[in-house]
Amino acid sequence: MSRICEITGKRPMSGHNVSHAHNKTKRKFKVNLFKKRFYIPEEGRWVTLKVSKEGLKLIDKIGIAEALKRAKAKGYLTRKI
Repeated sequence: MSRICEITGKRPMSGHNVSHAHNKTKRKFKVNLFKKRFYIPEEGRWVTLKVSKEGLKLIDKIGIAEALKRAKAKGYLTRKI
């Protein structure tokens, strides 16, 4: 199961842990994902999405129907909803 937000398209990033002596080791910055159910009133059904914190804020701001439409247009939502 990949760690990708289905609304914003956020993915894990790679970077370095930097010690006091400035030694660098590779690390991953993971996305803050939640598996959440949303009700779509236009279709009268529930949808389960993996969304990040920013995805939740976007859904609160513009609504689930508009957020799904934008995600499909940008190609973030790959499966059929």
